[in-house]
Amino acid sequence: MKTGFDVIRRAFFYWQFLAAFVLPAWLFIGWGLFGGSGWGFVGLLVTAPIVFIALLVIALIVYARPLVRQTRMVSWKDVLLYLVLHGAVIGLGFFGPSTTFFVVLAVLTAIVAFWLTLWELLTDSARSMRETMDAFEQAAQPPGQGPGVPPRAPGQGSTGSTRRPGDDPDVIIIHEVRD
Repeated sequence: MKTGFDVIRRAFFYWQFLAAFVLPAWLFIGWGLFGGSGWGFVGLLVTAPIVFIALLVIALIVYARPLVRQTRMVSWKDVLLYLVLHGAVIGLGFFGPSTTFFVVLAVLTAIVAFWLTLWELLTDSARSMRETMDAFEQAAQPPGQGPGVPPRAPGQGSTGSTRRPGDDPDVIIIHEVRD
């Protein structure tokens, strides 16, 4: 069931990849518009690729989560992290007196975002693997034996009658005849 808030999560799903290209470009545009020193431009030549790589790595980790790929929506934690991280990079692009604050905020948020998204990837993958293994185990159960059915004693059929040793489906008897 889709809600109006799912649109926000879905928008961030698509925005995360665009942001990896748009936000480093914004830093150059902001430097040109709001004036920066020559040394600021040299620093920008180092910073913009780092921002690009960091945003791309975080987006790829988020995209790698099975639930995110299935629903094409990021989690609310991801939305919050992206708001803070992308807001810090946008604020950095104004190159004003608060630039240092935005640099520190962007670096700290990027570190937290990396580790949180990696943790969510591992837990989501483990949950998905556990569900897959449960489905395999359920499919591998012999007929009449499920999670709620007690296992039969060896030598008993489904009616409780005695079986012959050769009737056991888990035992293979090979009879070899030589001339």
